[in-house]
Amino acid sequence: MSNKTFGEVLQDLRYGTLHDELTEKMQEVVNACINTGKVGSLTLQIKLKPGKSGELEITDTIKSTVPELEKGGSIMWATPEGNLQREDPRQMTIEGLKTIGSEKPQNLKTV
Repeated sequence: MSNKTFGEVLQDLRYGTLHDELTEKMQEVVNACINTGKVGSLTLQIKLKPGKSGELEITDTIKSTVPELEKGGSIMWATPEGNLQREDPRQMTIEGLKTIGSEKPQNLKTV
């Protein structure tokens, strides 16, 4: 009788649902690593608890570290009243200037 491979046992655990979950998590981590250029990880822990009649209770834990894109910050100024605003309250206003293209740009990708 030959030894059963780890992969074969993995596909049997929880009737194959563990294997399915690992596949989904792996794809999630891989895609996030590609999109962010950062390191991710996937960890599987398997515990085996012997029973009194020769059986083994097998439990598993999946942990993943999915990298995220960096979020940009905002620069704002505080007013004497404690409110935040985008314009520096100490900055002089120049008459005759107008804002052009005040719409927020769409579909920008953070690099």
